[in-house]
Amino acid sequence: MSLSKIFNGWRNNAGIVAAALVITVLLVTGCSAADPASPTNQKPFNLPTSSSAVQVAPLFDEANTISLYERCIPAVVQVESVTTIAPKIIGPFGLDIPKMRGQGSGFIIDTEGHILTNNHVVDKASTVKVMLSDGTRLEGKVIGSDHNNDVALLQVDASKIPVVTYLVLADSSSVKPGQMAVALGSPFGLQGSITIGIISGTGRSIPGSSSRNMTDIIQTDAAINPGNSGGPLLNSRGEVVGINTAIEASANGVGFAVPINTAKKVLPELLKGGTIRTPWLGIEGMPVSKDLADKLGLKITKGVYVVGVMTGSPAETVGLVESGRSAQNEPSAGGDIITAVDATTVTRVDDILSYFNGKKPGDTVTLSVQRADQKISVPVVLGEWPDKLPADYEFNQGDGQEQIPGPDQNQNEFNFGPFQFRIK
Repeated sequence: MSLSKIFNGWRNNAGIVAAALVITVLLVTGCSAADPASPTNQKPFNLPTSSSAVQVAPLFDEANTISLYERCIPAVVQVESVTTIAPKIIGPFGLDIPKMRGQGSGFIIDTEGHILTNNHVVDKASTVKVMLSDGTRLEGKVIGSDHNNDVALLQVDASKIPVVTYLVLADSSSVKPGQMAVALGSPFGLQGSITIGIISGTGRSIPGSSSRNMTDIIQTDAAINPGNSGGPLLNSRGEVVGINTAIEASANGVGFAVPINTAKKVLPELLKGGTIRTPWLGIEGMPVSKDLADKLGLKITKGVYVVGVMTGSPAETVGLVESGRSAQNEPSAGGDIITAVDATTVTRVDDILSYFNGKKPGDTVTLSVQRADQKISVPVVLGEWPDKLPADYEFNQGDGQEQIPGPDQNQNEFNFGPFQFRIK
C-alpha cells in the first residue's frame, strides 16, 4: 500500500488518527508508564552514548581547505596545446591545414618556471601555451617527456611571472588509503577548480598509452574530469603526491594519478632534455600462485613465471626459458621463475616494471631465477622498450601487460584524454 493511501485512510478515520497520536506520544516519551502486557524481563532499548560511539573526524576543515587552495592554486596552470595534423583537405582557396587544439593542466615545481604535466597533454604538440591562475599567458616549451610513464616537463620564462609560486613534491610511497586527496586543475577549461576526496587505493596498475603498464598508480575518488590531466593531486598539507592522469571510463569516482615518486625518478633526465628511454627485458609473465605451482609442479609458490620470451629481446639474449602455452592457451610447464631483481623480491610483472623505473637501457641487472631444481643468477643488460612489440605479444602480457585481456575480451577502458578537443 502506498503512503498516500495510508495518509488518506488516516484522514477518513479520526479515531485511528487519535489512537496513532497516543501511541506516538508513548513512543516519544519512552513508554514511562508500565505496560502490564509486556514481559517483565524485557530490557529497554538503549541508544549508544557519545563515549561508546565510534568517533569519526570530518573529512576536511573548511578553513584549512580554503587556506590550502589559496596557497597552492597560484602554482597550478592551464596548458593549451596545438597539434598540426597532416593536411588532407584542399579547400577552393588553397591548402587548409587542420589543427587539433586541446587543454590540460600542470603545476610549477621551482622558481625557474619548470612545470610538470602529463605527456599526453602535450604529445606531438607544435605549440604550447601556459595560462597562469591570474590569466597571464606565456609561451611554453617541452623540455623532456616520458611517454611510458605519461610525464612531461615544460618550462616558461619565470622572469615574466611577478611572484613565482611552486608546489612541494611529497614522498608518494607513504600515501595510504583513506588519506585526504585534493585535485586541482582546469576540468573542461574551468580554470582554478578544486575537488576533494580520499586516496581510494595505492599500487594500482593500469594500461599505459603504449603497450607497457603504468605501475604504482594512485587511485582516488576526488573528481577528475577531462582537463584535469596533468594537474596535481595533493595531500592535506598541500604537497604533491601524484599527477592526475586518467579515469575509469565506465565508472564514477574512480580516478588515477601517476605517483609523484615516478616523476621524481625521471626528473633529472627530463631536465637534461629529450625523451626518456624506457628499459626493456622482453618477457611475457604471470604471478606464481599456489594453484599454478600445484598444477605445473613448480618448486616455489612466489615469483614471476616466464610464459614467453620475445624475439630479439634481452631475455632471449641471456637464455631465459619460457614455458609456452597449451592448446587451451594456458601456461605449460618448464618455464623459468624470476624471484628477484638485484636482490629486490618480485612476485608480479609490475614489480619488475616498478624496479625498472629507476633504470636506463644499457644498465645491467641481476635476475634471481628458479630453473627446475636449480637457483641461478642471470646478469642481463636491459634493452630499450620498442615502439611496437612483436605481433604475438601485442595484446598479451608483454613486459608490462600482466593479465591484460585482448581487444575481444572485456578489457577495462581508461580515459587518458586531457580534454575535449576540437579540430580547426
